[in-house]
Amino acid sequence: MSKNKAGKIGLGEKVAFASGELYGSGGVAIISLLYLWFIVEIIKIPMGIAGTIIMAARIWDALSDPLMGSISDNTRTKWGRRRPYIFVSGFLVVGALFVLFMPVQNIDSLGVRIAYVCFAHILYSTVSTVFNVPYLSLTSEISENVKERSSMNFARLACGMGSTGICYLIISLLKDQYTIGAINANQFSLIIAGVFSVFFSVPIVFSAIMSKERTPLPDEKLKFSFRHLADTFKLKCFRRLLVMYVFSFVCNEIIANIIMIYVYNVTHNSGVEILGMSLSTVANMSMLVGAAVVMPVSLTMLSKKVAKPVIFMCGIPAFLIGTIGLASFPANSSNPVLIVLCLAVAGIGFGMAQMIPWLVFPDVVDVAELKSNDRNPGAYNGTMTFFKKFTSGIAVLVMAWVLELMGYDEQLATGAVQPDSAIIGMRLMLGLVVPLCLIVAFIAAYMLKITTTKSEKVRYFIEIQRAGEMDSLSEEDVAELDNIKKDLF
Repeated sequence: MSKNKAGKIGLGEKVAFASGELYGSGGVAIISLLYLWFIVEIIKIPMGIAGTIIMAARIWDALSDPLMGSISDNTRTKWGRRRPYIFVSGFLVVGALFVLFMPVQNIDSLGVRIAYVCFAHILYSTVSTVFNVPYLSLTSEISENVKERSSMNFARLACGMGSTGICYLIISLLKDQYTIGAINANQFSLIIAGVFSVFFSVPIVFSAIMSKERTPLPDEKLKFSFRHLADTFKLKCFRRLLVMYVFSFVCNEIIANIIMIYVYNVTHNSGVEILGMSLSTVANMSMLVGAAVVMPVSLTMLSKKVAKPVIFMCGIPAFLIGTIGLASFPANSSNPVLIVLCLAVAGIGFGMAQMIPWLVFPDVVDVAELKSNDRNPGAYNGTMTFFKKFTSGIAVLVMAWVLELMGYDEQLATGAVQPDSAIIGMRLMLGLVVPLCLIVAFIAAYMLKITTTKSEKVRYFIEIQRAGEMDSLSEEDVAELDNIKKDLF
């Protein structure tokens, strides 16, 4: 384990650490953007049942995350406590992807198809947990220098944004090819599994080998208990981060699951192409372009020590304008390119909402250590991912059943347009549910009083606390510590 706790980290390690996010974000993207569509349109499972399957898998995923957090917190090896799990998951993800996208649509029994999809999704979710919980916990342990850690996590999230864009492009292009009959369902499934197996597994292994863990390990191991997860709610700043993160992620989840279906149907399969790509593909990419454009702005704001929650809040108005505009788009418009503009504007907010919560997370873990004199980020990470997955599962379930009850028909032939009632259901999700969630996230961010100066002070007090010298604080330090306790504890 490196003794360089506060110094600069080499470029090779930075690249390796950030590359793990190719799967961290890309794996989320292919599930959010593709899997509901895949099991409805290819496997031919009714929309409401498909949403229920995803919800069931998310419940399992949510329950397994805190357990994995506890396991990795208590692991002790010469590789550290996170990296062994990251390394193993690089190989497991290959098999999990091929099981997940197995083309079982020719099985006559709907019940058997449903059972298989449940098994495949739960298996994939388990492998995802084995990677994500240790990897996200590592984001607070890669460095003890606040600025260096923020820089590395920004690079990680930028890599994740790029991975999301690549996944969106590949998926969109393949779906276009499937829609026009250039490839069949079996070919579509095998290409998806094969391409993403390589794209994800190699960076995962690279990240595990090259990254380091630099924070001191707690003296005591903690047995897994849901009480430890409940204890995370005792920290004021964590409660606010959790609300901010969960509600913004739900918005991302709804948009990712519904956007390609919505664009295709609201334009009545207009056949409009931009740069040789279908409107659905361009619409997907425009949101990522908006997110990419705003990243240098976010980085500049960070360098100017603008508080991270403030950066998050700056993106919410654009997110609201874009999604409400998208929901209001007139059916069968003669100018569907306006959809692209709405999504590009929404992408600005999406970029900030996607990035900032995990930049705040290491700062919150520091506050937790200062309060409890113990450092177990796995518990906090497990709680965050538990609620993220549980609430996003509810969102997909509600969305799927809304569309089912509004007349969505999975048996329509490829190229057919859903009934108007189903399109209204999509508009309700985009124009009502998403804005309400964004408003809640904005309020939580406003109440989260974390700044760069406070984070640096927290690190200062942690070093004093580790040295056992808290009784020797000056009056000025005592006053600053009291302010931190008031705002963050």
